[in-house]
Amino acid sequence: MDDRRTSTASSELERQMREADQAQADAEAAMQRAATERAEAETTQQRVLEEHAARREEWAQNVLDTYDADLAAAETAIRDNSDRFADLAVRDLQAAVGAYVAWSEASLRHYALQVRLATVAPELGLEATQGERLSPPPFSQALDAAIELYVAEASARIRDEMAAEVEDRPGRATVQPGAA
Repeated sequence: MDDRRTSTASSELERQMREADQAQADAEAAMQRAATERAEAETTQQRVLEEHAARREEWAQNVLDTYDADLAAAETAIRDNSDRFADLAVRDLQAAVGAYVAWSEASLRHYALQVRLATVAPELGLEATQGERLSPPPFSQALDAAIELYVAEASARIRDEMAAEVEDRPGRATVQPGAA
């Protein structure tokens, strides 16, 4: 009976050893699969990061490439809105308020373009200053300046009209050069 017990115990021990070996083999295969999947995930993550960096650099380059044209357009918008305000300030005060607001917004967009370039420049290995604000003067000062300009232009126009009238007045004798 001892031989039988020994044989049964030996068989049981062999079975447990086979199961342990199988479990260890399964665990090693699972670890290998996990390592492979991790490597694939890391590769994918690295590719995504590189693609993101490339897109960001492309965007930054586009900001740099279009900066001069964008800034020129913003400066034109500032001038146009300033001129519109000056014209409306003496003709339609309510419309002048809207023109002043548009002038202010154009100035803010101009500054924002400079800030955007200064933000992306380091991504391209460049340096850029924050830029300067070209804000309109306070409304009352802008209104005073517009009215002063209008009065100066009106004064010159009226003066020229009067001078032309004096020159063209009827019965005025004209002296010919060299005639005496």
